[in-house]
Amino acid sequence: MQRIFILLVTICFFFIGLISCTSQERPFKSAEFTVTLQPNPLDSTLTDLYVKNIHKDQSQLFITLPDVEVQHYHPAEFRNGSIYVIRRIHPFPEFPNQWGDELWKYSSMKKGDEIYSSKGMDFRVSPHERDIALVSDTVLYFINASDGSNITQFYPSTLSKVRRKDLQIQPIAWTAGGTFFWGSLYQTVNIFTFFRVIAETWEVDSYDVDTLKINSSDYALNPSNGMLVYSDFPAVFDMETYRHVKKSKMRVHLYLYDLINGESTLLATTHSKDFQPKWLSSRNIEVNNPEGEGRIIISL
Repeated sequence: MQRIFILLVTICFFFIGLISCTSQERPFKSAEFTVTLQPNPLDSTLTDLYVKNIHKDQSQLFITLPDVEVQHYHPAEFRNGSIYVIRRIHPFPEFPNQWGDELWKYSSMKKGDEIYSSKGMDFRVSPHERDIALVSDTVLYFINASDGSNITQFYPSTLSKVRRKDLQIQPIAWTAGGTFFWGSLYQTVNIFTFFRVIAETWEVDSYDVDTLKINSSDYALNPSNGMLVYSDFPAVFDMETYRHVKKSKMRVHLYLYDLINGESTLLATTHSKDFQPKWLSSRNIEVNNPEGEGRIIISL
């Protein structure tokens, strides 16, 4: 009888933990590797792809490829020993009707396989390389990382209650365990909605933030718990606007916002400059020093 009681208690704790994981995923896991691109010194048509170990601050040449889309802000990712990279086939200026992008995977053995092709794309690979979130032509696709087959897809209207024309989808990140995928909907520099997709069921939780007036260049989202840190620093498009903001001595506020609970906390204030926040862990945020030069850490 005692064994049965212990078994029932264990099962209850398991399901409690399972339910709690549907709201947030811990622990926070910062990036371990990044991919950097450099022109090949011997051939201008080739690009060298280096993998950098963030913690050891070491870089190593992984592969050299032609046709890498070097103008993309997020052209490549490193996952579990493989590199995923966007290659631009038939450049637009030379082939205005034939250009296209291809997503390729190169294993540690340098074997390459094409996964997906479209005219323009942005992507994020899940931690266990099961799924890939891919945005193309204002549609968010989830594709199978093995063969590129389509699993499901979402349009802006299915990711937000905000009804605006020309909303664009911005992929952000998978959680460390791959339970959720986070993204946002934006127009020019203004973010209107954050959303997360549950990978097992493909259900969507959306969080409209159009009233917060978030500048897309001065925020950071912690995908593990849905905490957002952002400022009300205005969008700056040119040097003239930047000089005007600097002279204005305007007061700029840094906020912590819980997307799931809708709770807001003022973290810091400064004058006429942005914060450029960056999550270091689930409780530490690095920002521009509001009272001087350099960077400081705010602990929650």
